[in-house]
Amino acid sequence: MDMSWIETSLTRFEARIRALIEGDIARDGISRKLLNQLEHEVIMAMWSGIHELPIVGNSGDSTRLAPDQYTLVMPASQAQLLLTHPNTLDRLTHNLENTAYQEGIGFAATPMLRVVADPLAVKINVLVEFSHTGMGDSSTSQLAGTLDGSSQASADRVPKAFLIVNGLTTFPLTEPVVNIGRDPSNQLYLEDLRVSRMHAQLRLVQGRFVIFDLDSKGGTYVNGVAVTTHALSPGDVILLAGVPLVYGLEAATQAGYTQELPVDPPAPEVL
Repeated sequence: MDMSWIETSLTRFEARIRALIEGDIARDGISRKLLNQLEHEVIMAMWSGIHELPIVGNSGDSTRLAPDQYTLVMPASQAQLLLTHPNTLDRLTHNLENTAYQEGIGFAATPMLRVVADPLAVKINVLVEFSHTGMGDSSTSQLAGTLDGSSQASADRVPKAFLIVNGLTTFPLTEPVVNIGRDPSNQLYLEDLRVSRMHAQLRLVQGRFVIFDLDSKGGTYVNGVAVTTHALSPGDVILLAGVPLVYGLEAATQAGYTQELPVDPPAPEVL
């Protein structure tokens, strides 16, 4: 029997087994399993944000519009992979448009997908919004399974943290995810034209709040340094396109009571 034929057959067999185990690597080097997860989550996020609007002049008739801005906040390794393969994002956008068309759903503008790397993330978040003011609320969708196959850690307990906004008001951080921006749908609404509609996000990671810049126009700064992600400490001064926020945290005392950690006001030049 021809040994070269046997070796060739074994090589092909091993390749098929490897493809099954690794999730069938796509042409651009991204696993089909990841692509399927991303496509599913983006489409589910689209459905979660659909708004039904009446058609002017047609009594009783309406049209369905889906969000056109999709921000994929994901682990740094997967984010880097997507950013180095723009054709994958184009395919995801194209499939999103096709799905919407088949379901009779429209967009107010051409849908756009952007990627934000989160080095501490286990899951992927898809943030959706409308590019036109007043079209609808922003929302967040989370991937059901972890990207690396590991089980998700139990939900972090929210610490007693707060933000001092513009040196005037205190905003308590009572949720593990807080969206910040100029759109009134954000948990922390900043009515300032310098701030992007979806500017930044605070997320509780392993018991500590981390701020993420969501590709804002004016940028996010912590203690004068531009950041894309930053784990916050009490007293940190955050600037969102010039709007100052001071992060504070309460700590439990041995007697079981809580006390506010001293937070020095930001310097006048910061305000």
